[in-house]
Amino acid sequence: MLELIPEKINEAVILNLGKSCPHNATDCSACQDLAVGLHNWLVAHEFRYLILDFQDEKEVCPGFLEEVLQLWKRMRVPFLFSGAMERPRKIIESYNYHLRYPFYITPEEAVRSLAPANVNVAAKMEGIQFGVPIPMSRLRPAGRSDVEADAGPADDVDVDADAGDGDDE
Repeated sequence: MLELIPEKINEAVILNLGKSCPHNATDCSACQDLAVGLHNWLVAHEFRYLILDFQDEKEVCPGFLEEVLQLWKRMRVPFLFSGAMERPRKIIESYNYHLRYPFYITPEEAVRSLAPANVNVAAKMEGIQFGVPIPMSRLRPAGRSDVEADAGPADDVDVDADAGDGDDE
């Protein structure tokens, strides 16, 4: 399964791609879960950018790439990619990413590009474990609220049908 491992470069945090996805398909649920985890991680640490280093991997799960590109559209912050080889680059270009940002050869180049754009690279560093993969989140089933999804048998409460009528002894 794919992993994203944080590393600090020049006060900025980048995510290195670790382990390749064995499924390598657009419907890869593990990579979709990782993209949800990425979103939660970025929001929790108040990132105003993402630098993702593909580390010259020839194959990157298309399901993960598509989820990350959807996330880029929703978050409206710079998502910078370095080390993208031909196949991942073609998927990324299909979302017209290249019209907005260039591809970078190294993550250091991507970090340097943030300065002229006045992007604040500061984030909540507490809780970030450098060198340790970020946590993955599971997608919630459609149609269930947070409360319903978290409720268990211990949350069931018997309700007295005549409660509150004042006739109890």
